[in-house]
Amino acid sequence: MDTFFEQIVSIKKSGKAIALFLFVWILALILCALILLFGIPFAPVLVIGLGYGAWWLTAKLNVEYEYIVTNGTMDIDKIVNKSSRQRVSSFEIAKVERVEKYNPSLLNNVKKENLVFACNQNDPNAYLIVASREDAKVNYIVFSPNEKLQEAIKKSLPKFIANSAFK
Repeated sequence: MDTFFEQIVSIKKSGKAIALFLFVWILALILCALILLFGIPFAPVLVIGLGYGAWWLTAKLNVEYEYIVTNGTMDIDKIVNKSSRQRVSSFEIAKVERVEKYNPSLLNNVKKENLVFACNQNDPNAYLIVASREDAKVNYIVFSPNEKLQEAIKKSLPKFIANSAFK
């Protein structure tokens, strides 16, 4: 019997993201005003281009993560602006080495290329999974699964890890 569970987690915008959003739009408005003020040739085309560029840049700030558990495999996808999807991690749950409550000090010696942070930064329900991939790399994944997804993951975990997982 096939198993399939999924969960989508929206990332809340931080103060930096909000400031960047405002900066991009204010800069675009100032540049549009200068273009119109000085009567630069092809002004309407440039104004439309600036508006599109500002929208494109700020749309990249709308991020969600999708956790998918299918037959003992976990996939984590990053969804930008509800339109583009990129796989950030995929691993066999049976190869998980540890599952524990997230604590930032656990990641002090971890290389950034091995770290996937797929939830809100200050989420109190975040967990850390350490998993080996097929290419022999180790992934450190911080995510925030709901109870249904936790149960689906526990079914595929090795027994000695499943007994203490998500507590």
